[in-house]
Amino acid sequence: MKYFAGMLTIVALVAGATIGLYRFWDNATHTRDDNGGVLADGGSVSTAPAPQGQVVVTGTVTAAHIEGGTFGQLPMPVTVATAERGQGGMTITPVDVQGTSTSIEWTAGQPLPMSGTGGALVLGPVAFEVTADGIALVLDGVHALTPGDYKLSAPVAVGPTPKDSVTFTATAKTTAKFRGRASTPLPRPDLATGGTGKVTLEGALTIARPDGSKSSAASLTLDNGQYSITLTPVPSGGYTLQATLQGSTH
Repeated sequence: MKYFAGMLTIVALVAGATIGLYRFWDNATHTRDDNGGVLADGGSVSTAPAPQGQVVVTGTVTAAHIEGGTFGQLPMPVTVATAERGQGGMTITPVDVQGTSTSIEWTAGQPLPMSGTGGALVLGPVAFEVTADGIALVLDGVHALTPGDYKLSAPVAVGPTPKDSVTFTATAKTTAKFRGRASTPLPRPDLATGGTGKVTLEGALTIARPDGSKSSAASLTLDNGQYSITLTPVPSGGYTLQATLQGSTH
């Protein structure tokens, strides 16, 4: 009987020690948020990538190429031409011509004057070409027209029929698709735009980087990223520049 009582005492002591050791290990290796040792996300740990730093560019620009920019509405009248005569053009559809729903095709044989009382192109993303002669708005892509009456004063095809000019009515569904680097001069001398795309700048540039360093350069390229750019013409030629670029630059 004494032997049996002694064995029970030993078993109780061993069990107590085991429980104590387990509690010590559990407290040391688990946190309050580990859901009792089960990882809520299946055991994976993810870290959000740090955003690329912005660079601020100031100075004077003599040439620039900007893609994917915003401009809003381009009011009539405008004259559109392509980089090479007879290459590219424009398709407007659907339109109403003398009560018939149809489409209009311009094949860039000569520049295209567009007019319309109160009318405007409602632009999607566009490109800008900046030179010493001014700023050209490159229209390639699909844009809308505000509803109303318009006139195209150049040879076009209305459906299958060639016309020297045409008057048409645009609706809320009418779109104009440009191709072949179709462009028109910017109607004002300054530019304020933002967007996502490629940007190249040439001139006397000052570049301020996120680490506080500054450098001078004759050119800078944003391969593809977000940007905000303001260009203001100066009497001596070129444009003063205020730009913020985010992405890979060189």
